[in-house]
Order: sequence, then structure tokens, then C-alpha cells
Amino acid sequence: SLAGAQAKFIQAKNETTTAKLTYEKIIGPIINIDDLDKEPDLNFKIPDSLNKAIEISKKNNPDLIIAKLEYEQAQKDNIIEPNAMILSTVDKNNIPTSRTVLLKEINNKGFIFFTNYESRKSQHIKYNNNVSTLFLWKRNERQVIINGKCKKISKKDSEKYFISRPRKSKIAAWASIQSSILENPNILLNKFKEFENKFLNKEIPYPDKWGGYIIKPKSIEFWQGKSSRMHDRILYSKKNNLWNKVRLYP
Repeated sequence: SLAGAQAKFIQAKNETTTAKLTYEKIIGPIINIDDLDKEPDLNFKIPDSLNKAIEISKKNNPDLIIAKLEYEQAQKDNIIEPNAMILSTVDKNNIPTSRTVLLKEINNKGFIFFTNYESRKSQHIKYNNNVSTLFLWKRNERQVIINGKCKKISKKDSEKYFISRPRKSKIAAWASIQSSILENPNILLNKFKEFENKFLNKEIPYPDKWGGYIIKPKSIEFWQGKSSRMHDRILYSKKNNLWNKVRLYP
């Protein structure tokens, strides 16, 4: 009947509205694809300073200086895990794979992250150490894209960082055979408990299969989004130890 159809329509509409409100509360406003060419109606205000053109620095190693400033700004703006970056590698068949890793340090040589040396990403890096990584801080409409060569840091530096990790994170590094096939989750849980008992009331030693990598940049692009799509892009590229600085079309 018409009344029954109307009732089902209202129920479906209410359920959709509830789901939408729940999603927006947790994730953020849902974007209507028809509105992509319109000026966005944001619930927060992006500081005017972020909408200005990116300045081209004349300092030494400007790429690393600006990258560090960008990262520190993301921290100040309360971005959730501003050190999360998408790391892309290629395998022996030149097939790319991407995953999220956490940046742990920026120094005057590059960008450092830590992982299992037996993982898939490590096998890729061993075959081809050219990598690309991307930071996206959507709330500020900022991106930083880094291309460079990846190499292991010293065991001493890896061990120093390992000591600073939470105890359970240290145990997990021992328990996980990262990227290997896991037939049953209980196998991993049992391995965790096994190492937990093994190191009970003891200092957890550094595992040789785990450590850090540094990405030494060959190029870094800084991207500032604009609602007009007239995005601002600055590219630093390194050749013969000299940095070239150019502005790119959006």
C-alpha cells in the first residue's frame, strides 16, 4: 500500500540520517561529489597564514628545514598522528606497495622510521632502495611528498630507540614475523605470551631483526591546498649536492 511504502521510506530515511550523523561525529563531514567545484563550507577556520603562498627559503638544506617546520606546525594544530606517512616501495617485479609508517625523527640527513628488517617493505628496500613517502594533513590542506633513497641506520641508533619503546611494543617486535602468513591469530598471541614470560622481570634485549631506516631525500614537494583548486606547490630537487627550487602549476 502507499501508506506502507511511505512508512518504509521514512524509516530508511531516518536510518540513513542516523548513520550519517554517527559517521560525521567520528570521521567528519561527508563530502557531496556535486559540491566539489563549490567553495567548501568548513566547520573550522583554516588560519589565513596557511592560505598564503609557500615561501621559497634561501637557507642551507631548505627542504629539511621546511619539512621540520611543517611537521611542527601539524603538531601544534593537533593533527591526529601528524607523523603518519604513506611509504611506497617496489618489489622485484616493479610492482608498487604502499603502507603507513610512523616518522620518528627528522635530522640534517633525512627522515627516520623503524620496522622489522624481515618485513615486506624491508625486502623491497633491499632490492630497490628508491622510495616515496607522503604526509597528508587534510585539516590544514597540506601535503609533503618526499622521494629519496632509503638505507639502514646504525645498530647503535636503532638500539637506542628500541630501549625507549613501551615494554609491550618491545615484546611485539620479538613476537611478530612481520608480513609472513599467519594461519591463526592465536599463534601470534601465544608467541607474545611466550616472550612475555621469557622476559618476565628482565630487560628486553634488542632484536637484530628490527631497526631503523633513514630516507635521504632527492626531492621534496610542499603542497598547500586551496578551495579554488589553485593549489600552491613548491618543489625542491637535489642534484650534485645542490638544491634547485621551483614553483609548479597546480
